[in-house]
Amino acid sequence: MKLYLTKHKGGQSRDITSLAVSWTWSGDKASITRQLELEVAFVADSDLPVPEIGDLVTMEDTERLFVGVILKRSLGSEDHTMSATAFDYGIYLQKNDCTAKFTGATPEEITRSLCAEKGIPVASLPTTGIQLRRKFAGVKINQAVTTVWSLAAEKNGKRYAIRYTPSGLLVKERTVSGESLVLKAAGNLMDATTTEDASNVVNSVAIYDKNGNFLQRLGDTESQGLIGVMEAHITQRDGADAVSEANHQLEDGKQTRTVTANVLGDLSLITGETVVAREARTGLEGIFWIDADVHTWKNNNYYAKLTLNCRNVAATASAGSEIE
Repeated sequence: MKLYLTKHKGGQSRDITSLAVSWTWSGDKASITRQLELEVAFVADSDLPVPEIGDLVTMEDTERLFVGVILKRSLGSEDHTMSATAFDYGIYLQKNDCTAKFTGATPEEITRSLCAEKGIPVASLPTTGIQLRRKFAGVKINQAVTTVWSLAAEKNGKRYAIRYTPSGLLVKERTVSGESLVLKAAGNLMDATTTEDASNVVNSVAIYDKNGNFLQRLGDTESQGLIGVMEAHITQRDGADAVSEANHQLEDGKQTRTVTANVLGDLSLITGETVVAREARTGLEGIFWIDADVHTWKNNNYYAKLTLNCRNVAATASAGSEIE
């Protein structure tokens, strides 16, 4: 693994791998942006490279894995190391607003348009063919992008992972991979903690027309019998499939079972991908989705902490409004 620091002023690039005491590369399904936090040796009045705001950090293995701009750094008066945090260019989707109107555009067309406005490259997008009518006023671009793919998911039942890569913004369908890494006790799985959570359950959805008249109710009777009724209301919009939307809410609102796993490091273990877990003591068995990942290199060791979900639940948003 190699780390490079490129100065904002002058563009000079230096290998800082040997100066790095530790570094962490992480991502989460709730954020398009991945970040890299590093701690490097610092000696005042020396010729060692000093990370500064606006400098670029690049991480490479057999390929380029991360390119980001330093937006945070810290140094104590008696410290011999400096901490810096770099964010990939997905941060500009989070830090810039958009105001736009789309009448009959697909999620892929909307995404390309919003990214082009700020010069953000697009690596790859699925083809949906779904026509959307949506307007955004003063909405963060990442929220607008997540919204249009959430709307597509409501219509076609698919789930999408959205993340930034060194090649640009990537949107891909969250599907089970035949190349999923197997996590096993006494192997690459060091320890795991399982948490079950029913505090955010939605087990009933009532559908109303635009005048507030009740139309129908869908629900999970088994869940209602176990923990009581937790109901959401939606409005039937012209041309929209409210039943599909209700079923989508019921699916995403099921009781969650998440696993926090500490494993030996592997670069394929990133948010949006799948793993196969086998751990007999806790009954951890089956295919899990990676909802968050933290990769750490320290003292010549490489390990990762994963947040795993037994269900394929993508990040969602509902920014802007539908054009009537």
